[in-house]
Amino acid sequence: MENIKVFLDTDVLINWLSKEEDPNTGEKLWEAPYKILKAIESGKIFGMTTLLNFMEILFVLRRKKRWKDNEIVKKTKAIHSMANFDIFIPTQEDIMLGYNMQMLLEFDPFDSIYYAVGKRYANHIITRDSAFIKNVSTIEKRSFAITPEEFLESFY
Repeated sequence: MENIKVFLDTDVLINWLSKEEDPNTGEKLWEAPYKILKAIESGKIFGMTTLLNFMEILFVLRRKKRWKDNEIVKKTKAIHSMANFDIFIPTQEDIMLGYNMQMLLEFDPFDSIYYAVGKRYANHIITRDSAFIKNVSTIEKRSFAITPEEFLESFY
């Protein structure tokens, strides 16, 4: 299992950072991301995201969650300092691949870049974005983009 590399999307990291629960069902959305991050931290799998994801996290926590900057720094530092976790800066090649994907499918600009980086470096993209999962499944014809729960069910 050490060879499994997962790309964590913004929503999954925010689930964990904010200890989010589904307001309709009470489901603890943060539990599966927490288990995945623990597996990364222990070296069972390798995790990654992009600097753009961190920029998106900063925006969401500031504007939508109304967190103070010192709280954001404290919480995100846990991810920055985690062993077996990289934060990629998308390359020109990633952006071009993302642009090409955006021309073919209904990806937003961020998702197109996340897909490009995930495709180059990861075995799976872990996200809660159902439209993104559907688009990626159309392209890949396999379960490449999956929810945190699906990942845990398949690999644990």
